Amino acid sequence: MKQQLEVRLAQKMVMTPQLQQAIHLLMLNRLDLAQEMQDIVLENPVLEIEEESQEPEEWSSEGSDGESLHSMGEDTRPETPVAEDEDRVPDPLSNWEYSVDENLDEEAFHREERTLREADSGEFSFEKVLAAPTTLADHLEWQLSFTTLSPAERALATYLIGNLDEDGYLHLDPSEIPSGLLEGASLDHVVETIQGFDPPGVGARSLRECLMIQARHLGQDKNLPGQILSDYFEEFLEMGTKAIARGLKVPVDEVAEAIAFIRSLEPKPGRPYYRESPSIVVPDLRFYEDDDGILRVAMNEQGLPRLRIQPSYRAMLKSAPKKDELRDYLEEKMRAAQWFLKSVDQRRRTILRVGESILKHQEAFFRKGPTALRPLVLRTIAQELGLHESTISRVTNQKYAETPFGVVELKYFFSGGVPSSSGGGEHSAVSVREQIRQLVKAEPPEDPLTDQEIVEKLAGSGVVIARRTVAKYRTELDIPSVSQRRRGPWDPRTQKT
Repeated sequence: MKQQLEVRLAQKMVMTPQLQQAIHLLMLNRLDLAQEMQDIVLENPVLEIEEESQEPEEWSSEGSDGESLHSMGEDTRPETPVAEDEDRVPDPLSNWEYSVDENLDEEAFHREERTLREADSGEFSFEKVLAAPTTLADHLEWQLSFTTLSPAERALATYLIGNLDEDGYLHLDPSEIPSGLLEGASLDHVVETIQGFDPPGVGARSLRECLMIQARHLGQDKNLPGQILSDYFEEFLEMGTKAIARGLKVPVDEVAEAIAFIRSLEPKPGRPYYRESPSIVVPDLRFYEDDDGILRVAMNEQGLPRLRIQPSYRAMLKSAPKKDELRDYLEEKMRAAQWFLKSVDQRRRTILRVGESILKHQEAFFRKGPTALRPLVLRTIAQELGLHESTISRVTNQKYAETPFGVVELKYFFSGGVPSSSGGGEHSAVSVREQIRQLVKAEPPEDPLTDQEIVEKLAGSGVVIARRTVAKYRTELDIPSVSQRRRGPWDPRTQKT
């Protein structure tokens, strides 16, 4: 084997730390960006949050000459004169004067200060106590403590409770249970014990078993509801009332009454204990109509901290001698601060540019509503703005906009198209879904529309769509089938019959 040195010339893309930071900031939603800005102030001493209470800046697409404005407000504060010095190093941040409003409530500030003071003094405060909601597992383990199960069975029960899903079902194959937990414990007995806990139906392994457990709790497992669940469950799911009545040889009205009882049971017993953490959505963009009837888009800057370079560190850098560790440290921190502020500024500009492009393509939506939404793909915006498609994807992900028709994610404005029978432009898939929703909402309860009838009504408005596509969109909208809607009106607010 021969070793040798050779020189190769090749081109490759290298992502610098600054570029990675810019991409990272672009991906953040508004709340995460605010936290990132708070964290960077703690990491970089030359940055500070300006505490003056000022009106939050709003970047708008409306300019004095009618063109787009993307510039920060100029700082009109007088600069401190600095004596001329030949050895003075020019300040690279002389044109970077950032100030971002923190918008902190004064009472909240004093409340937090009081809490911290109590923590230091060892005093107790109820403000530091957070009440945690009772979970399904907590409720079941509390009941488990009152049983007469052996230690081995109790350990197995605790393991099974921990494997219940959020609806209270036990979807666990016996082979997945550690063999050590099965020693000295009866799996069937432990499962039966859990199924006897509150809420009724918990620990079931199927919907039928869940409903049977609840029927047993109410003493109906031996009566008609229990017979239906045991022998005619598939017919019950298909609402085959007449077929069940023929099979059991009972009047149809009695079967209808039994089915109504079964439908009153809880198919998801764990639902009352499942509380999803509420997600706070703060819009990044605001689409509005000005006094002249012109649609505008503006950045929402409220709630974001206003950052700036600390003047004391500027002066320290100017007075620091050359080739000094302090100067090297300050220059490094100044460069990092400059790039961070530049990245935040670029993020604002990019989001606003995308918002203006969306406004251009979806103007009809902002005037007429969801039914006027047009087909739009990321590639169209990317080519128009001269950006990469992945950049547009990052901008629209977890970014929200306030519109005259509610707060929506920016991704909402992008969807595929459905052909038009008139030969004109395509219809947006979102607008077609909205039309289906409106048709079902307006249908008579006693005679709901079938999927084929919906296809025909959409064709009347120029939408060419297959029946299976209507069924797909109906499922995505959580609209029940025609047989289920016939039993009662569909409520679009709860998505239930």
